Amino acid sequence: MLDSTTQLGTLARRDLIEVAPTEKASAVVRRLQDTGNHCAVIMEDGQPVGIWTAATAAGGGLSDSTDQEHPLRAVMEHDVATLPAGSSIAEARACLKDAAIRHILVCSTDGSVQGRLTREDLTHETSLPNRTSTPPAPTVEPARTAAADDRFLEPEERKHCVPAGPDNPDLGTAHHEHTTGSNSIAPFEQYESLLEASDDMFAVADANYRYLWANPAYCRSQGLSLEEITVRRLPEVLGAEYFERTVKPRLNRSLAGEAQRYETERDHHELGRRKLLIRYFPLAVSDGAERQIGTVITDVTDIRASEAELERQYRLLSMAGRTARFGWWIVDLETNRVEWSDVVAAIHGMPNGYSPSVEAGIAFYAPEYRDRIRKLFTACVEKGEPYDEKLEITDASGQRVWVRTLGEPVRDEHGRIVEIQGAFQDLTSQRERDQELRRLAYITDQSPAPITVTDLNGKIQYVNPAFECISGYRSSELIGHSPALIQGGSTPEQTYRELWETITSGEVWTGELQNRRKDGRAYWEHEVISPLTDEQGQITNYVAIKQDITAVKKAEEELSRIAYEDPLTGLYSRNGFTRHLQQWVDRDGWASHGGLVMVDIIGLRDINDAYGFEEGDRLLIEFAKRLIKQTGEHRCAGRIGGDEFALVLMPTRDESLQECLSRTLDCLSTPFGFNGLDIEISTRMGFTQLGEQQRPVQNLLREAERALFQHREEPSAPWVCYDASLQEEMQNRIDLTRDLRIAINEDQLELHFQPKVNLDHGNLIACEALLRWNHPVRGLMSPDTFIPIAEQSQLIVPIGDWTLHRACQHLRDWRDAGLEPVRVAVNVSVIQFQTGDFASRVRAVLHESGIAPEELALEITESVFERESELLLDQMLRLRDMGVRLSLDDFGTGYSSLLYLKRYPFHEIKIDQGFVFHMLDDRLSRNIVETVMMLAKALDAEVIAEGIESAAVSRELRQMGCHFGQGFYYSMPLEAEDFRWLLEQRSSLPLNLPHEH
Repeated sequence: MLDSTTQLGTLARRDLIEVAPTEKASAVVRRLQDTGNHCAVIMEDGQPVGIWTAATAAGGGLSDSTDQEHPLRAVMEHDVATLPAGSSIAEARACLKDAAIRHILVCSTDGSVQGRLTREDLTHETSLPNRTSTPPAPTVEPARTAAADDRFLEPEERKHCVPAGPDNPDLGTAHHEHTTGSNSIAPFEQYESLLEASDDMFAVADANYRYLWANPAYCRSQGLSLEEITVRRLPEVLGAEYFERTVKPRLNRSLAGEAQRYETERDHHELGRRKLLIRYFPLAVSDGAERQIGTVITDVTDIRASEAELERQYRLLSMAGRTARFGWWIVDLETNRVEWSDVVAAIHGMPNGYSPSVEAGIAFYAPEYRDRIRKLFTACVEKGEPYDEKLEITDASGQRVWVRTLGEPVRDEHGRIVEIQGAFQDLTSQRERDQELRRLAYITDQSPAPITVTDLNGKIQYVNPAFECISGYRSSELIGHSPALIQGGSTPEQTYRELWETITSGEVWTGELQNRRKDGRAYWEHEVISPLTDEQGQITNYVAIKQDITAVKKAEEELSRIAYEDPLTGLYSRNGFTRHLQQWVDRDGWASHGGLVMVDIIGLRDINDAYGFEEGDRLLIEFAKRLIKQTGEHRCAGRIGGDEFALVLMPTRDESLQECLSRTLDCLSTPFGFNGLDIEISTRMGFTQLGEQQRPVQNLLREAERALFQHREEPSAPWVCYDASLQEEMQNRIDLTRDLRIAINEDQLELHFQPKVNLDHGNLIACEALLRWNHPVRGLMSPDTFIPIAEQSQLIVPIGDWTLHRACQHLRDWRDAGLEPVRVAVNVSVIQFQTGDFASRVRAVLHESGIAPEELALEITESVFERESELLLDQMLRLRDMGVRLSLDDFGTGYSSLLYLKRYPFHEIKIDQGFVFHMLDDRLSRNIVETVMMLAKALDAEVIAEGIESAAVSRELRQMGCHFGQGFYYSMPLEAEDFRWLLEQRSSLPLNLPHEH
């Protein structure tokens, strides 16, 4: 029995929540269900003004769905008494004399509501847990619905909701019947409005699996009305297969007195596929009556989705914690024990579940930080001051670890600090990244290379000092702006499009851009622009590393000028001319009516000799200006060589190409006036017409050059036009050049020897080695055919070396055969002297073959003086000093002058066969022969006459005092074996003819 002096605080129920009078009843019902409480105290201005319980709702406080949306002010009980927790039961019973008061609110000393007591709590003979009196009327157990769950019922009502079963055979027995035909349903009038309005699905079925009743929510789920569903059996509505497999076994166990619960998925008539929590409860309506089954179905689709989402978020948070090395900790101040999350334990190097004391946890901190963390923790415990610090700990293995620790107090309902909770993070990786970033920032700031960082839209976010220096802008003037602020305006738009296409695709762009400084000066930069990506590979920024290449670009321009421009005249060089012509054709198209012209100044060397090189240069400059005037707007003219020029002529509509050529020739032939002197020049001109057939620029140039070369052979014409015959000749030269290269390697060359004789008695005194080419297709070819080609193709040097070797080889073979050899003369090209080491090569050949220098003669034509130089003179003097005999060949046909004859050490002079052949019928030729003989005598040189083809010529030469000669009268050139026979015979020449003395 209750002691009347017992204080109310020891008896008060604490199953209540505080709500505002404006809250809707339905919302408060859900809060009661979610929190597991049974009573709501309505508070206004800090004072309780009413009370509302689940029993009130179940007993008819919410009669329909409209009432559920009323605020609590409209449905609450207003008659509530309040007493201090120290009041006695007697004082509480006195308050209850007012029959309207059903509840007493027990308050603490500060006025807050501590709990509640009901009239029944104070009138029963036993304590609350032992009340077991029989209910006055049976009720349906509605299985934890929002308004009728047994947790929300008062003690008197809760007794009536114990389900019938084997252990409680008398509980729930119905003393009142609700009859529908022969079937009885347990009475539930007092909850009917609540069940009808519920979103949960309720139904009652009998032992024959026939529906007796269902609420609207259940009917809606099946798409049937109450009238339709109560005339059907469960298999008809739920489906026979599902019923037999899933429902029927559970219903049978429920009919046997065992409540059932399971989850499944079913199709809702309106909502589609839903997850359902289904519960079956056995119901008894009267003694001996068949049991009934109460069904409560709750749609848990959204709940399960929320649970799944919470589980997913928990897993993600756990994974994030492990990844970020971030965990939590709690200190229970009552037990002084620390609870660590698994991540925190791992950071300390301890196993999962490790729970140290506070001091043991502090002991993990590095010695220099222990006092600091102890003070912070104490202040948090005693004063409630939170903290956030970065400190070092020493883990179980002795390694130091930088961590961030956060702590904050946890208070109970009375405001007392009962726990300290916090977070803990391993900062090792972060500090390493920070240090790396600081190093990179330092390197970037100190880098001499300008660096910028932009966002994805190209807005500048960072520039280093080097960039400020080169651009002239301060960082504050650049950040937030586009790099267009410094663009120079000369970079093509296509370059910028390619740049953005490259970097937005994740690739690195490299190139050159022209920018402009703040003061307006342009400068060039070589840039490498790279995209920066995050951990997921998404581009976040663009970084540009630059290099000032202004000086390099200027140097390139200068090199380009040197490579493509003639420094004297300012015209294009050969390479520059071809490049400019190609660019012009690419830009403006092929001009079929135009022509490419090659011009050669005749006798430029004589002009330099006569007027000096300075005046010669002035003439070239003025000549170039005249060429430019002839080219018109395109200004396509170049200096191809020393005295060779090229230009493109484009006739106007009113003139032909020939008229344009004539005009140009007249312009170029006009005398040049310098210092009161008029210098007249002559030119050669060859051209090729562009025509309809497009050709490479290099081909055009070669065609014009070929025409110019032909003009040198046809000086009477004003110009020469390139045509098919020149092409055929050029192709022939190309073919011969190719074949000549093969001939050197395949030993197709051979030497023939023409005797030189003493004209007085026909004795053999020497011979001239004459080169022949035994072509596999064309047969034996004379040197007049292929030597010019060899000189143009630079093959004359290897051919000359071969000739020298083979001639000396024959001399050695003849000596080795016991014969008495004669001096062999070998023809030498001026090109062989230009290599600079010809004398050394001759010495090497003589040494290798064992031939005495006196046995070798070198015949050099007068054309050698066209390229007279100190190098040439030096080599000829070295050959003379070596003992090699030097002979001036074809005298009288080339560039000889008395000065050259005086300087150069020739041992003999050969009179050209053109004069010798005509000396009997041409007085001038005879006089030239006599003059040459007189000149040779003055130079102390011997004379040899070439081209003696008759006895009469031989007699005339002897009478004139010429004692040596060669020609067909004495012998044609002989093959090596035939000449060897001649050496063996030592017969006077000509053979088979009496010799005249």
